[in-house]
Amino acid sequence: MHFVTIALTTICCLGTGLSAIAPAPAAPAASAAVGNPAAPASNFYLELRSVMRNVPYKQIEHLVQAYLLNDAEFQALIREINSLPTYRLRMQLLNQPELRQFLQWLSQQLILSGGSLKVFEDLELEIKVLNKYPHWAQSVNGIGGFEQEFSFIYPLAAIRNLLETSAQQSAVFGEFWQRVVGLKPVYERFLATTQAKAFANRLRTLGVDVAGLDSFLRYQLGWSNDTVIPSYDYDYNYGFY
Repeated sequence: MHFVTIALTTICCLGTGLSAIAPAPAAPAASAAVGNPAAPASNFYLELRSVMRNVPYKQIEHLVQAYLLNDAEFQALIREINSLPTYRLRMQLLNQPELRQFLQWLSQQLILSGGSLKVFEDLELEIKVLNKYPHWAQSVNGIGGFEQEFSFIYPLAAIRNLLETSAQQSAVFGEFWQRVVGLKPVYERFLATTQAKAFANRLRTLGVDVAGLDSFLRYQLGWSNDTVIPSYDYDYNYGFY
């Protein structure tokens, strides 16, 4: 659950608007209530948190913990994810220039709106070494079982809709979503590398539905509209300059 040129449209507009307000002449106190109240300024950090609150991370945490403690197939997958070759592959992805630029932009926007990249720490999983519930030991069913349970609890379509809706309502969030969508060529280029292909083959050997995982990522991040009527104008070749 992790994936994501400066766009200061909202911040700049807000700053310009505030600086342009000249001190008003003295007026009776009652007149202050006559005009309509100004609409609250959008806040990218709060908007992003609002979307992230729809991720059922506690349920996901419990699901991962149950499988990690009790399922041998899932344990093998976690060992693969934490292996040195996979770590190097992860660093290779994070060092893609477009992705680094996106993360820099995202960090700056979050700081400008009173937050930071630590907002994503809310999605970190805390795994304990004992089963939280006794039935966990009998409820696991391999990689396929995990995939089915995860797809049941994760609101994929709802979060995609929230991302698109927020993008249409806020200038900065719209810029954020457009940049996420614009990372599709980076993803395609990364998948074509020898290291990524080898990783995909290792996942298949472990029983992972790699095609399903790919479809999940593409749909969630706006890289595919195969299953929905698009409500957003996608530009997969969006520039980063």
